[in-house]
Amino acid sequence: MTRFFPREAVSWGEERLHPLRAFGLRTLEPAGLAGIVLRLWRVGLLNTDQWPLFVAGLTVGVLLLCGVLTWHLGNYPVRRWPMRTMLFLLVEVFAELGTSSVLIVFGLERLGSGTAVWSDWWSLAAQTVVQRALVVLPFVLVLAFAVQMVRRSLDRRAVAEPLAGQPATGLAADPGADPGAGNDSGPCIKADE
Repeated sequence: MTRFFPREAVSWGEERLHPLRAFGLRTLEPAGLAGIVLRLWRVGLLNTDQWPLFVAGLTVGVLLLCGVLTWHLGNYPVRRWPMRTMLFLLVEVFAELGTSSVLIVFGLERLGSGTAVWSDWWSLAAQTVVQRALVVLPFVLVLAFAVQMVRRSLDRRAVAEPLAGQPATGLAADPGADPGAGNDSGPCIKADE
């Protein structure tokens, strides 16, 4: 749990990371690739006539987007997630719209059952922004809630099962403190001798 969803920002400069982990630390590459893949996936989905396959494809697309976002956010503390999420969303949408532009040039972009043209680009852009925001923002809120609940339960477990050598309260003892003073959090008042 300390390696993923950290509480504090971690400097990874001294530690050699697995290439997939290092890739997940960045925002531009995972979000950009997700945007390109999702737009190409969308083109493939809109060419199918079977609605169960279409629904399954939409589900896979949402899982891909949420999975890549989780992979990225798992490297940062929750308090940094709002800015990271907005940046991820911005990059992902721009990558999708860039891919959409290329697909329009080649006549492959779909708008409903027809082929999209340049005059449809703004409506595609608005639709993409709204759809991604409706998927990503609630997902991030649920993910943040889940991470905080897991942390809280792990903290309670750590307090209930103290490590050897630590006080029973689960708080680390101050090395410079008086050993007879105890480990309470209230003020220490000594009786007059």
